[in-house]
Amino acid sequence: MEIQPFTIPDIPGIRRLQPKGWNDITLNFMEYCLQPICMPVKVIDQNTIVGLGTAILHERSAWLAHIIVDESYRGRGIGNQIVTYLVDLATKNGSLSINLIATDLGVPVYKKVGFTTVTCYQSLKRTGEWSDNFSGSHLKVAMPVHYKQILALDQEITGENRRKLIEGHLTRAVIFEKNKSVEGYYFSQLGQGPIYAATDSAGLALMGLKYSTVDTAVLPLDNTIGIDFLIKNGFERQDTTAIRMAYGEEIYWKPHHVFSRIGGNYG
Repeated sequence: MEIQPFTIPDIPGIRRLQPKGWNDITLNFMEYCLQPICMPVKVIDQNTIVGLGTAILHERSAWLAHIIVDESYRGRGIGNQIVTYLVDLATKNGSLSINLIATDLGVPVYKKVGFTTVTCYQSLKRTGEWSDNFSGSHLKVAMPVHYKQILALDQEITGENRRKLIEGHLTRAVIFEKNKSVEGYYFSQLGQGPIYAATDSAGLALMGLKYSTVDTAVLPLDNTIGIDFLIKNGFERQDTTAIRMAYGEEIYWKPHHVFSRIGGNYG
C-alpha cells in the first residue's frame, strides 16, 4: 500500500468510501483539490483507493480532516499511517500545532500518534418552536471597511491565522457592529455557518439570525451561554460526540466565543 497525493480524477472512485451519516465526501475532496491550503492524500492498494485524508494548513497551525479507511481494510493500521503521514506533512510545512475533530471511533487512532483531548462539542437539534424575539438592530452586511476587523477578531478567538480560508467569504459576512467596532460575524456559506463573537450580545444576536431558520447546531461545550440560548428556543442536546484533539504546541483559543463551529474539517 502506498500514500499518494489525491487529485480531481480520483473523486468518482471515493463514493464507495462514503461513511454513513456524513455529508457527501466528494464535495469536500473537490474543495480540498481546489484550495492551495489543502493537501489531500489517498492510500492505494492494487490500484484501488482504500484510505483518504487531508491536511489544511494555516501558517503555523494545521487541521486534519476526513480520515477515512475502507471498512474491509480496517484493523490494519491504515488510519494510523494516514494520520502519521499528514502530521509529518503539516510539520514540514511549518505547522507547530495540529488539530482535528474526532469521533469516538477515531480517538484511539489519534491517541497512538500523540494527540490529546482539548474539549468536546455539543450537538443540538430543533424539536420545538423557536421562541426568541429576534432583534437585528446591530446586524449588517460586512463592507470592505470591516474586513480587517473580522480577520483580527478571527485570529484573536481561534489563535490561528486563517486568512486564506475565510477571506473569500468576507463579502458575504454578516456582522454585529456597535460603536464602529465589529463584535461578531457569521459566514453563512462557509461549512456549517460559523459564528464567532467577542461579546455574548453579538454572539446571541447572530445566533438569533441563523437559528431562526437552521435546525441543527454544534458548539463547544465551553460555550454554555450559546447552548442555553438554543435550549430555551426549542433545541435539544443530541448524543453525537465530537472531540477536539491537538498535537504539538497548544493553541490559545477562546471556545466560549465560538457560537457555531465551521465543521469537523475546519474546527
